[in-house]
Amino acid sequence: MKSNLYFALTEEFNAEGFVAVLSSGQATVFHRIAIMSKDGDWILEESERACRRVLKVLEGHRAHYRLGAPLDPRWLSGGWSSHFEFFDAESRRIRCDFVSHPPRLSAEERLAALANSRGEGGLRVIDVEALIALKRTQRIKDYAVITELARLLPEDRELELSFDPERILELAPKHGASTQREAARLAFAGAGREAVVVALAREADHLQMADRVRLEAYSRAGQRYAEEFQRSGIGALPLPEAHARLVELAQLTLPKSVS
Repeated sequence: MKSNLYFALTEEFNAEGFVAVLSSGQATVFHRIAIMSKDGDWILEESERACRRVLKVLEGHRAHYRLGAPLDPRWLSGGWSSHFEFFDAESRRIRCDFVSHPPRLSAEERLAALANSRGEGGLRVIDVEALIALKRTQRIKDYAVITELARLLPEDRELELSFDPERILELAPKHGASTQREAARLAFAGAGREAVVVALAREADHLQMADRVRLEAYSRAGQRYAEEFQRSGIGALPLPEAHARLVELAQLTLPKSVS
């Protein structure tokens, strides 16, 4: 675990008190669903304290901002994300992304995910069900990841979350009496594999389109900000100066929330 830099960063962020939970790709590595992920994602406590702590750690690694909102609760609370990168001692590019209001988790689910985030060795990692919610993106490959994550859960929960038609057909007779999921209801009622496959495809398409609509709304709302960021050269500045400049730019051009 200690050889994974993103795991080590999680411990560093939390060294002075809990502020950050490892999520997304590196969380699938932790849960042994993937062997690697190219960047790191964290869910932050939504506070000035958490932002200050993360900025301090990233400054120690000589990180720079990438295009994204400033690491500030005023924008994080509206669902924006903040992005950084630095090079480690082996000249590998390390990318770090942060949110405090992750998509597809309600406020209650987000708080529960933070509270339940405790992994092997005490590392703060998002729990499996919350991770599955985060993986309901527009990327087709994430639905295979969801299916593998669902295998880590009790069978009744796997039935509700897996996208494997064989598992739905296998589990529905045992656990599908009260399900509201279309694919599981069909399987419980004795429908054939084709009907289950079609229902799963329909469900995945609905989730993918919802994620696409969400991202397009943020892209439109942040277009002027993105243009000004690219012109400003903020990404090349040392982190403390870049952060101050980015907050000023966001105050002028980036809405704090997107409807």
